[in-house]
Amino acid sequence: MGAWGPGLFSDDTACDVRDEYREMLEDGVDDDETTQRMLGSYADVLDDPDEATSVWLALAVTQSKLGRLHPTVRDRAIAAVDSGSDLAKWSDSPRLAAKRRDVLEKARAQLTGPQPQRKKVRRPSRHVTDLQPGDVLSHRATNGNLALLRVARIDVDRHSVAPVLVALDFTGTSMPTQPELDSLADKPQTPFKLDGRPLPSWASASWLVAVNQRVDYNTAGFQRARRTIARPGDPTFDTRTYTAWQLLQRELERNLTDTPVPEP
Repeated sequence: MGAWGPGLFSDDTACDVRDEYREMLEDGVDDDETTQRMLGSYADVLDDPDEATSVWLALAVTQSKLGRLHPTVRDRAIAAVDSGSDLAKWSDSPRLAAKRRDVLEKARAQLTGPQPQRKKVRRPSRHVTDLQPGDVLSHRATNGNLALLRVARIDVDRHSVAPVLVALDFTGTSMPTQPELDSLADKPQTPFKLDGRPLPSWASASWLVAVNQRVDYNTAGFQRARRTIARPGDPTFDTRTYTAWQLLQRELERNLTDTPVPEP
């Protein structure tokens, strides 16, 4: 757990509190019971002076935005702000400390000011892909190069049932035969550093792809072309890259455009 910036939710603990609280409401848990469950779940964290402020503020501000601010949570969050203990963590950086002070002042004003009406919280719609492990998708770039992506596994969570794709190590303009397809290895990722430079081609070679704004693979220019054999480790294959179909399409266009078209 840790903070990566002075923002209220630039903090792992605060994000967890916000997300867990909303998920309980989405599941239909009563307001008071949700509050009690959250306080019970984070009881140990609330005993930690370095973490307690994040919990109280994240819970109070999230409740306030939803018109559900509990008086006890409000009072504890305001007391945490007024104590000044949170700013001590930012004492090494006057610039960040000033930004954090602004964040805390805005949060306090929100909690002490007029509260919005209670908002309904509904579980978000859950898109379920029709792709299956072993499916192979193709995408053709404007220069004619073809990318082949296989479905390694299906990732299931409360928001989506989405495919985990792995690029096959293939360069060409036409679909390989089935034996050739089954023998293709996964494409290695190109190493890169987060130093501000543009990402190299194939900086990512695997993705978890969720539907965004109702754009699915077939409307983003991907074709379900073939099926291929499973590879070792597919049931637990993990990826560091999360994307949407239209973003993946743009990434592949860049990757494939940077790849020379094979001689006929």
